[in-house]
Amino acid sequence: MKKYIFTELFEQYQLPLYRYLLQMSRNRQVAEELLQETFYRAMISLKVKNMVQAKAWLFKVARNLYIDWTRKSKSEQRMVERIQQERSHARGLGDPDRHLENVSKREHIENVFGHLPERMRTILYLREIQEFTYKEVAAAMNLTESQVKTTLHRARKKFRHYDQLLKGGYSDEGRW
Repeated sequence: MKKYIFTELFEQYQLPLYRYLLQMSRNRQVAEELLQETFYRAMISLKVKNMVQAKAWLFKVARNLYIDWTRKSKSEQRMVERIQQERSHARGLGDPDRHLENVSKREHIENVFGHLPERMRTILYLREIQEFTYKEVAAAMNLTESQVKTTLHRARKKFRHYDQLLKGGYSDEGRW
């Protein structure tokens, strides 16, 4: 019974958790390792009666693992890994101009996203990308729904501000 539940949890949340960890760490290998550790901890600690809150619990564990990883890793090591990762993303399929434009837009959004404090980045990601409810975000972040809404509002405002600064002017792109 328990094995079936964890298999179901893994199948349901593997990809969303991986995407979240990849967005946060910007490193595939780190995202995969943190994902494995998240599910390992779920198998050890998550009680079957808590399955209703499993989604928020898994993202909370993944976030805490990411924070621990960030604290332990050296800034120079992260910089080298990011440079290597960016070089490995060379793709030549399709229309090169369109591909370059898409890569440029994605890099810009990731750059803007990277300027946000971790808490705002996580709340914005969970709400906008993973489509968590306010209640789920609150549970994952150990906050009240009011705190989530306030922080989300501030994160969106700060995102737009950094978007304008990095583009060198005003734009409606990137607005949520």
